[in-house]
Amino acid sequence: MLLACSGILGIGPMTLYRLFEGSYLIALVDALAVSAFAAIVWMVYVKGSVRLASVVMALVAIVTAVVTVNLRGGQQVIWMHPATVALFYLLKPKEAAAVAIIAIVSILPVVFDGRSTEQSAVVIASMAVTIALSVAFAALTNKQRRELQAITLIDPLTGTGNRRAMDQTLDATIREANQDDAPFFVIMLDIDHFKATNDRFGHAAGDAALRVVAQTIQNNIRPTDSCFRTGGEEFMVIAKSASVSQLKKLAERLRVAIGELENFAGDDAQELTITASLGLAGYVKGETRDSLYKRADDALYKAKRAGRNRFALSDRLSSEQAA
Repeated sequence: MLLACSGILGIGPMTLYRLFEGSYLIALVDALAVSAFAAIVWMVYVKGSVRLASVVMALVAIVTAVVTVNLRGGQQVIWMHPATVALFYLLKPKEAAAVAIIAIVSILPVVFDGRSTEQSAVVIASMAVTIALSVAFAALTNKQRRELQAITLIDPLTGTGNRRAMDQTLDATIREANQDDAPFFVIMLDIDHFKATNDRFGHAAGDAALRVVAQTIQNNIRPTDSCFRTGGEEFMVIAKSASVSQLKKLAERLRVAIGELENFAGDDAQELTITASLGLAGYVKGETRDSLYKRADDALYKAKRAGRNRFALSDRLSSEQAA
């Protein structure tokens, strides 16, 4: 949106200037670019179509620059530099580099027209350097973004997704379920008597328990399922495209696997054994993330009230899920 608004503010006045000087064809190109930028703002602000808007913005910027160079002559080649840099803000690095190279090749006849070989070489070299620096900058930015995502979305102790990642995944899964009627379930898992474990064996043993439980969950869920630590000793599994019977088998497999863990906290905690209680809930079309989370949490406490080391189903299941 910022780039599109900048384009409107930068090219809009130029459109009027072109009209006053009688350059009607260039004015038309500028007007089309401004209209496209306005459409991009609408796509992002109203529709939320960021990826599509980014692709359109990149193509509009580079095509406008190429057309301007070809219509106005080689002196306009300076516009290729900001257009090329913009590509790397809007597209993936490989996509941006490919589009930039195609654009430069398309203006080569104009670059060589009326210039000496040395002058043309300088222009081409400057554009090549712009691409190279943009590739390097984009690679560094992507690396930093991945590192930032790891910090903000991964639980540092267990290596599972954290609460923020769970919320994002749940929101995306709910949207998918509402659009495609794709069923999914959640399993809320809580380590039984975890505070007593910490008090008796120490926090190091408690941390070891959290790590080994997280690894056990990840080892026993399907590749399409996701595991998150929601806080303290609680975990959540999001299970897509499952039936109630499959969900029960998964919950029982997790319960048994956790109950069989031993000798994971060192010699000082040889006697440490752990169990887990689980609450199961299926998504009902139209409900919110918080509603689904609460039903899974209620089912978890139902399992705890029934004696722990077991799983319980949410009271509310759709007729399709209960079948």
